[in-house]
Amino acid sequence: MRLGNLKPFIVPFLLGFLAAYLVMRGFKSGFEGFQTTCPDCGGPAPCTEHPAPSCPPMPDLSKYVLKTSIPPCPAAPDMNNYMLKSECPPVPDLSQYVMKSSVPKQQPIIIDTSEDRKSKCGDCPPCPRPRCPEVRCPPPTVCPAAAPCPRAVCPQTTVKCKSEEVDGTPVRPFLAPLAMSTFGQG
Repeated sequence: MRLGNLKPFIVPFLLGFLAAYLVMRGFKSGFEGFQTTCPDCGGPAPCTEHPAPSCPPMPDLSKYVLKTSIPPCPAAPDMNNYMLKSECPPVPDLSQYVMKSSVPKQQPIIIDTSEDRKSKCGDCPPCPRPRCPEVRCPPPTVCPAAAPCPRAVCPQTTVKCKSEEVDGTPVRPFLAPLAMSTFGQG
């Protein structure tokens, strides 16, 4: 074979050889991201002198809740409706005041303008306790019995019967379409 016939195959062969070299170099240096040597002793991995730490135990999930099940925090109140305690007006001195409930109720004053009654009667007797007025309802009214309603009489109706002959067979005759000229012929 001549070298001139191999020229179209030389360039792809060299490119394939170069690609294989780069891939093998990548496998050798990083072994696809895995450690090939032990970080403690520098020997080949996996290291038998320094065993790898075991995985930590799984936590008890019964002591945890989902974040989505926690309700959101309440909104902060509108502070425009509040003021500082230092801005409050001073409280008046309550030692000069009494409670309204401790003041006795004043009795009603009866004014009598007749002079001669005072001389004959003396002091007025105490006022009677106010009482609720007696409620007296008027006697119930008895309505007379209602007159009976007149019954309406229906007029006499006359019924006229008409007899028709009805064909009792459920089979209907076949009607030929007009376009079929040969239907039913011979």
